[in-house]
Amino acid sequence: MILKQPKKMKVSFRVFITFFHPKTSVTAMGGAEKRLVETLKIFCREQDLQITVLEAAPSLLTPEITCRKEFVTVNLHSKGLLGVYLEWIVWIWKAFFRSLFLFCRVKPHVVLIPNNTLPNLFLGCLITRIFKTPLCVVVHHIDTPFLKHDSKNYSLYNCYRSVHYGRFVSLFKTVATYMSFPLLKRAQGIMAVSNFTAKTLKNYRVSKAKIVISGNALDSDFIDAVDPYSTEKVFDGIFVGRIAKEKGVFDLLKIWKDVVKVRKEAKLLLVGSGLELSLIRDRISALGLENRVYLRGRCSDKELYSLLKSSRIFIFPSLFEGWGIAVAEALACGLPVVAYDIPALREVFGKCKSVFLVPVKNVDNMTAMVLDILNINEKEWLKLSLFSKSYSRQFCWEKVAKEDLKLLRIFKREA
Repeated sequence: MILKQPKKMKVSFRVFITFFHPKTSVTAMGGAEKRLVETLKIFCREQDLQITVLEAAPSLLTPEITCRKEFVTVNLHSKGLLGVYLEWIVWIWKAFFRSLFLFCRVKPHVVLIPNNTLPNLFLGCLITRIFKTPLCVVVHHIDTPFLKHDSKNYSLYNCYRSVHYGRFVSLFKTVATYMSFPLLKRAQGIMAVSNFTAKTLKNYRVSKAKIVISGNALDSDFIDAVDPYSTEKVFDGIFVGRIAKEKGVFDLLKIWKDVVKVRKEAKLLLVGSGLELSLIRDRISALGLENRVYLRGRCSDKELYSLLKSSRIFIFPSLFEGWGIAVAEALACGLPVVAYDIPALREVFGKCKSVFLVPVKNVDNMTAMVLDILNINEKEWLKLSLFSKSYSRQFCWEKVAKEDLKLLRIFKREA
């Protein structure tokens, strides 16, 4: 008897994704990129779903993502933030012309933009306007002023200036942020990663009816399977993220300078890449921290989790976050966390007993909190570690992908 192979379900729903991301020399894979990679793995299991991704080269998509992939390469050799912004412009136009060709062939039901950066937003709005196709955008975070409302410097521009960006860069970043809101208003659907992000969108008059909150997650099974880099705790503190002023890395060096005054052998590891890596190296030397602060650039997830598991505290003085995947991953690796008390982190992690939030830009308070945790005994540290692992279990990519797909399919029914 010959068994018939089950018929493959006919494709009835087509999604087009534009995926601009900076080169790894600018930044390692961030939360927005990781979210798309993880949700795409789940989307690709849907037999009736056809996905086409137009991505900046080199690709961040893993081999198990079996969708159609097209690439746009931008070979500019300019350096610094101005070079990054020039790359944005060139990529938008090259990707626009490639999109015209792909749209005619693929005929997608909906366009998905995986983050709210201007290159993705501008391109998405342009092609959906031409082809009259629904647009959905994943909004991760929107930079909002972290200075107090009663401060005379309360503005986004002054916040950028307060972390020592120059006037031009601060102005450009401010303009880019406010330019995103008219573009977001053109979207038919928005996946916000947190209530804070959704509230910020509403404050800028993005329609509440368009917004769903689908969250973020992590791969607990993969993290659990990774062994520590060492059986001993090699690093007293660890930071993971883009090496940039708004991530608080320069505050962190001030903090560690004070930590080593009390604990002379304390070691800090910074994991990440960014345009300000050379500035960080210079600052480490200027503070005399060469043998106390170590830099590790971009690394694989497996290596990252092994390094986290070989550290005692995750320190995260970031000023702008929409959810905080780095914090969730540190918790899953069993680390207590010390971070600035910004709205998104308070919303997502504020109820975790092993997450300690301190006032924004209060370096002395964060130093004291780090020292308090370093001084606890092993039994108390293990208790915090258990709190961390238990809290992180609630975050699952399957749930996130399900919510995203539910919103996308609404536009298929309405087409």
